[in-house]
Amino acid sequence: MKDKIVTAVTDKFQDRSEVGQKKYGASLERDDLNLLEWLNHLQEELMDATLYVEKLKQEIQSMNIEKESYANADKITHNGFVYIKYDDIIPKINLEL
Repeated sequence: MKDKIVTAVTDKFQDRSEVGQKKYGASLERDDLNLLEWLNHLQEELMDATLYVEKLKQEIQSMNIEKESYANADKITHNGFVYIKYDDIIPKINLEL
């Protein structure tokens, strides 16, 4: 039995590869970039990811959910979505960094 999640992700990888080949006319097997150029591409992608994280954080902050009300709530409903506390799903884990 195939894992639907894995299948969905591999389908997205395949779609992304096709988009990249159409856009750049090359696959990741290209040999016209050196190691530093590949690292620059990775850095740019990670910088984009950081921007997306900041955008999503601001979206969450704009919901105006008070921390105190969240801490005492079983769930919060916002724009038709129901959010449940993470602690209610996953047992608390003591992480020491």
